[in-house]
Amino acid sequence: MYKQIEQALDKIDSSSKPNQVKIKSILKRYAMDEIGLDGAYYDLLEDELIPMPQRCGMSAKIPVTKEDEKRLKEKIKKMLL
Repeated sequence: MYKQIEQALDKIDSSSKPNQVKIKSILKRYAMDEIGLDGAYYDLLEDELIPMPQRCGMSAKIPVTKEDEKRLKEKIKKMLL
């Protein structure tokens, strides 16, 4: 989940303009603590902005630390704000 959100941020410039706006909106809400990591992930999935994980490729959910989230939010803020 964390990695897919980070990848969406890294690949934002290669997305179409409408998708860029949607991705930025979702990530900005996450960075401003309006939604959590799970909420951002599911919003990106719902809008088909990140690929749906393949069932055979799914693995155990790797815990995300507070430091990981802090680092991701800082990266988002630097890129979007």
